[in-house]
Order: sequence, then structure tokens, then C-alpha cells
Amino acid sequence: MTRDPVAGVTLIEMVVALAIFALIGGAGYSMLDQVLRTDARTSARLDRLGDMQRALFLAGQDFAQAKGHSVSLEDGLSLGRDNVVIRYRLADGALRRDLLDAGESVAEQVLVKDVQGLRWRFLQGGRWGTGLPAGAGRPRNPRAVEMVLALPGGQEVRQVAVLPAEADLVWAGSWHRLGPFSAAFKGLMEVTIAVSS
Repeated sequence: MTRDPVAGVTLIEMVVALAIFALIGGAGYSMLDQVLRTDARTSARLDRLGDMQRALFLAGQDFAQAKGHSVSLEDGLSLGRDNVVIRYRLADGALRRDLLDAGESVAEQVLVKDVQGLRWRFLQGGRWGTGLPAGAGRPRNPRAVEMVLALPGGQEVRQVAVLPAEADLVWAGSWHRLGPFSAAFKGLMEVTIAVSS
């Protein structure tokens, strides 16, 4: 049986072509859906990573510029910087950074959301501890501060920042601070960031 060259396609050929087109379209839709879901997850993770990096950068800058005798554990960790007090605290499941001027809140920043815990440790006298010394007046700042953020899934983000030296010298009847850090620390700030699961 020969086919007429002017004749169109048969119904079977049309059904096969439509079936192939539907398979290709379905596979393409499935791939597009997967790419869009992956993109959404990646964007959320990048946003979270950006929040973490910003929070750790701000904390490192604040610790590096802390005034002498200004670190305290009052409703979180407070430290003096320039003419304001900066307080880091955990509230409503988020790491917050508050700027206080004369005890009044000037600005509040939510740095990292979905934080399950916040712990502080302090390096004083060559030993790490969880508290600051009590006594009359403000004690000297610790040598270093460790901030540990507990995240969902058992992950932790840890930052260790060296605080400015508090060695004071009497010279010509006035008090002068030695440089911002001991030369042993080679720079203005030493920060270690470790993520562990």
C-alpha cells in the first residue's frame, strides 16, 4: 500500500507526536519547578549567611572599639563605644543589637532571626569563664569575648574577639592608655569564626 504524497498525517501519527510533545513539556516543567525551588532555598540560605556575616562584623567592630571598664552583663552583654552603650541580647528568638544613649533606646537592630540560644564567655587572667568579676565600680574589660549563637539543627556559630588592652600608665600626672592592643595580637582585631554541627 502506497501513500498519497499529498495526504496529511494519520491520526496515529498525530497522537504519537502529541504524546512525545507532552512528555517533553512535562519533563521541562519538572526541571523548571526544581530549578525554582532550588533557587528559593539558595536565596534563603544566602540571606541568612548575609545576616550572620553582618552580625559578626558589627560585633567584631563593637568589641574592637569598646571603651575601658565598659563591658557588663546587664540584660545581655553591654559595652561602651564612642558616646553610646551597645547591648547584644537574645529576644523573641533573634539576636538584637540595641544602641542606648543615657539609658534610653536610640535604635534597635534585629541582626539574626531564628536563634535558639546565646552564650558568652570571657578571657580574664588567662582563663575562660562565663561571668565577669563583681566588685566596686566597673571591673576591667576582659581580654577577649566569645559569643556563641545556637541555631536550629544543633549548629553553632562562634566568634572570638579581642578587646582593647586596658593597661594604664601614669605619665606626667595623667593617665594614658597604651595602644589599642598588645603587639602580640598583630593588628587591631583577631576574630575566629567557627561553624560546628
